[in-house]
Amino acid sequence: QGVRWLCIGTILLVVEASGFSSQVSNSAAPDGHSESNTTNIHNNSTLSCDATQTATHQKSSTTSTTFAEIIARESIGLEQALSMLRLEFQKLTDGTEGSSIVDPDDAIFGSTVAPHDLDMTLLRYLKVARSTLSKHNKNSTPKLVSLALQRLLSTLQYRREYDVLSMHAPGAARKILHHDTNPGACLYAADAGLLDKRGNPALIGRLGLMIAEDAEQHEPLVPANHLRAILFAFERLAASLKLSEGREKAWYILDCSIDKKTAPDLYDDVDPRPRFWSKFGRLAVDGLTMKGWNDADATQNNPNRRIPGVLPHLPYHTTITPGFPVLREALRQLTEYYPNMMEKVYFVRAPFSFRAVLKVFSLMVDRESAARFVVVPWGKEADILGEIFHERDLPVEFGGSNNTILGRDDFLRVAEERYEEQALFMSNHPQRDGTPMDGLSRATIRSRFHDETAGVSSTKEEAISIMGSTLINGEGVTLYTTDRDDELPLGTFHERTELVLSPQTEDTG
Repeated sequence: QGVRWLCIGTILLVVEASGFSSQVSNSAAPDGHSESNTTNIHNNSTLSCDATQTATHQKSSTTSTTFAEIIARESIGLEQALSMLRLEFQKLTDGTEGSSIVDPDDAIFGSTVAPHDLDMTLLRYLKVARSTLSKHNKNSTPKLVSLALQRLLSTLQYRREYDVLSMHAPGAARKILHHDTNPGACLYAADAGLLDKRGNPALIGRLGLMIAEDAEQHEPLVPANHLRAILFAFERLAASLKLSEGREKAWYILDCSIDKKTAPDLYDDVDPRPRFWSKFGRLAVDGLTMKGWNDADATQNNPNRRIPGVLPHLPYHTTITPGFPVLREALRQLTEYYPNMMEKVYFVRAPFSFRAVLKVFSLMVDRESAARFVVVPWGKEADILGEIFHERDLPVEFGGSNNTILGRDDFLRVAEERYEEQALFMSNHPQRDGTPMDGLSRATIRSRFHDETAGVSSTKEEAISIMGSTLINGEGVTLYTTDRDDELPLGTFHERTELVLSPQTEDTG
């Protein structure tokens, strides 16, 4: 039953993340958008100052023209609506920083975002809004803009409450992915750097990491922590869609193998390593909720003990129970706040049960929408995915020759490294106007505030600085928080692990 609800839920999740609609899909690549449009003008070091300025101007003009062509193509039939929504969005950014609805450092809507990238985002909201209008209102531009603006306002409020800016801070990926700081996150999809032939990114995932319930390495999912992890992956993917890098939309390739025949590496007798997310150890979450222990006696003695994790959480996320409610909430967030990102979703190595569920679901949507979800037949991965991705880049499991990108969960390691490199790069990268960027320094401040509240950190130095903590050798340690003989252990730690322990307080128990 667990496999059944998760298969169905995952289909719904990726369907809504794709923002499907017969009026939304546009798989055409940008005309003329190639490496020649972004030629590096610094290759010739003998250029004079005047020549350099001329070359720079030519490159800028060519690139701007290309961007304008892309926006014109994407906005066919929505030209007036886009102009109106631009004006409405500008009103949201007016005023002082304290009164502005839009965070100036927001990675998708902030002041450092290029105008053409903002237009692409606004168009996604307009296209999804158009797909939900009744036939009677299809031609009503004011109603279309009003509907898109409602979703946009909801998104901006969510981004502030969920503090998505902190997801872009250096160290955020380390804390969110791993179960010693974010137990039960169980992130099974991430951006490991796979690009299609035109430079668009692809999210890759392995469903079996989370639902291979007979595998000895399977770990329980903590709803609030899992939701923050999966939204982290989509937030970083959405922020990476930049026309200057040839990124208009994304793909999603989901490996659906879950049993021992199709995914033997998920099982302990084949691959005894801990999951990547537990390589440093993990906190035990069995019998815990986000509000405290389920066990009545433990709750009575330690009423404030609860599952730690990377904050903040939306209040109602702490009350969600594992199972379909988690996927339904993830579905709601992705649909509402990250519309129309995916170009197509490919399900590879899918078991019969998964294919059957998807076939039934395809009967519930229009033909064009159903065509965006492809179950790749076994043995045909190279033929189908090879049309979109270079063989050298595509994982061997998906019919390519790259044996370093996927693995059992190696893609999570690769993704974490990429996320951290991107965060560090952006923290040292100037804004478009040449002034120093302080957005990520603010992101870091916010992230550390949440870390101190939650008691987690990404480096030893950060951890020691919190509340006068002390360092101990944690190799092979089982962690308890009291000296009671009947207490359940809070966690176990592997390999060469150092633990930073904070002093006990009345608030934390």
